Amino acid sequence: MFRRTHQTLQNKKKIVVLGGGFGGIYVAMHLQKMLKKIPDYEIVLVNRDNYFVYQPMLADVIGGSVDVLDTVSAIRPLLPKTNLFVREIEAINLEKRMITLAPQFSHTPYCLEYDKLVIAMGNVTDFRGMTGIHEHALPFKNLADSFTIRNQIIDAIESASVETDPELRKKLLTFVVGGGGFSGTEAVAEMNDLVRHMVKEYPSIDPKEVRVILVHSKDRVLNREMSEKLGIYAQNLLLKRGVEIMFNKRLHSATPEEAILDDGTRIPSKTIVSTVPSTPNPLIEAMEELPKTKGKIETDRGLQVKGMENIWALGDCAMVPMADGSFSPPTAQFAIRQAKTVAKNIVASINNTQKCEFNFKALGMLGALGHHRAVAEILGMRFSGIFAWFLWRGIYLMKLPGFARKIKVGVAWALDSFVSRDAVQLKMNSSSGIAPLHYEEGETIFKEGDIGDFLYIIVKGRVAIEKDGHTLAELGQGEYFGEMALLNQKARSATVKCLEATDVLALRKREFGLLISNFEQLKSQFEETDRKRSSSIFGDPPQSKLG
Repeated sequence: MFRRTHQTLQNKKKIVVLGGGFGGIYVAMHLQKMLKKIPDYEIVLVNRDNYFVYQPMLADVIGGSVDVLDTVSAIRPLLPKTNLFVREIEAINLEKRMITLAPQFSHTPYCLEYDKLVIAMGNVTDFRGMTGIHEHALPFKNLADSFTIRNQIIDAIESASVETDPELRKKLLTFVVGGGGFSGTEAVAEMNDLVRHMVKEYPSIDPKEVRVILVHSKDRVLNREMSEKLGIYAQNLLLKRGVEIMFNKRLHSATPEEAILDDGTRIPSKTIVSTVPSTPNPLIEAMEELPKTKGKIETDRGLQVKGMENIWALGDCAMVPMADGSFSPPTAQFAIRQAKTVAKNIVASINNTQKCEFNFKALGMLGALGHHRAVAEILGMRFSGIFAWFLWRGIYLMKLPGFARKIKVGVAWALDSFVSRDAVQLKMNSSSGIAPLHYEEGETIFKEGDIGDFLYIIVKGRVAIEKDGHTLAELGQGEYFGEMALLNQKARSATVKCLEATDVLALRKREFGLLISNFEQLKSQFEETDRKRSSSIFGDPPQSKLG
């Protein structure tokens, strides 16, 4: 049973905007001004967070050159005349003109009706078809990703500073980034700055031990985003600062121990970042009635969805045609201008007046390279170095929504010029109790003598249990291992290696304890398996399956 919110009980007609990125926020901002003389309509914005994130600055959060609060703005002060729903979207029913929102503090979802709909839901990270990337590579898409990457780097360096195993130390001090577009280039630049800055404070780490690697499928970075001259400048600057660039290669797979490239190259590393291409929101994919090309919603020149009344789409999730026959690129400057066109056309549809078409020519592109350097193309003019960096900072400062935000960020940036950054971790989320892991053929999951910290359940593949060089058992899909050390509170009594590419679910020790303490039958099954394996450790291969 659906519960309707108090807003839906009003008599006003509703313009519902889905998404709080550049497109959604600016549509609502323009509508607030344009609907002053149309009191029978209200604006509703649905977003998973109550803040707007300034995406171009996310890479700077990794390196600490920009504070996290410099990248976010509270939505309510920006949109005082808009009703904000901070919710996940469960479903969109175009036939019934109804949006189902996820419940909070209850089990009943919210039902939100609309009269006019704006879809500005952006893209999501797409790891489909990339074995091991989802499990072991860190995505770089949103604010949480920036925090995760930064924390991972700090963790790796802290651990490396006291690690005596040379192989593990090498993995900890190797950082791999896949993708040489804007996201990958800016991310690797900030990561490199952070790592090089941090290791100066650790006498036990030789800076020569550090490797920061960018893997790019083309023959130069920023090959689609910038001119050849600026692209070469950017890559030469990265190389000068110690970044290794592997051209004409792709990040193909990942494991807990290494990054695997499409040519078979294996790079031992504990920190792998992937900036793979994104895909439209799964909710958009699920709406079969929407016309789509390559997963994006097809619109006309006025950003109205083709064949759909009262529905508009813009931003990364839309395929917006341009006057020259090309399609609008998925950048912030285009989304902001698209938003104004959408707002105008919504008002025109209400007043039954002439609608307008979207026309905009890119003003230029900017890319930060860390350490007070950047590349820029503005109105046909090209800049690089520190001047381009000041230009980048100045333009983005002016683009920040809200005058108060501009003042706060401007003052913070001025102070940062005189105060060095701190490598402080902000771990706000606890680790998940169960984690999907992927291993390649020949890799070791754990060794004899290791601490017992996980129970492993095989989802796909096969492993061998070995002791003193002898294979004691081979286990496959649906079987589990690792319970002996957990039950007996002791170190691993054998080594487990992968006979082929293997996916497992790893259940942490704490959650395993909760499981067996609450399910006596399951505990008995694990104990029986433990007895069989202990008694036949040099006998017949033990087999165990989850019931």
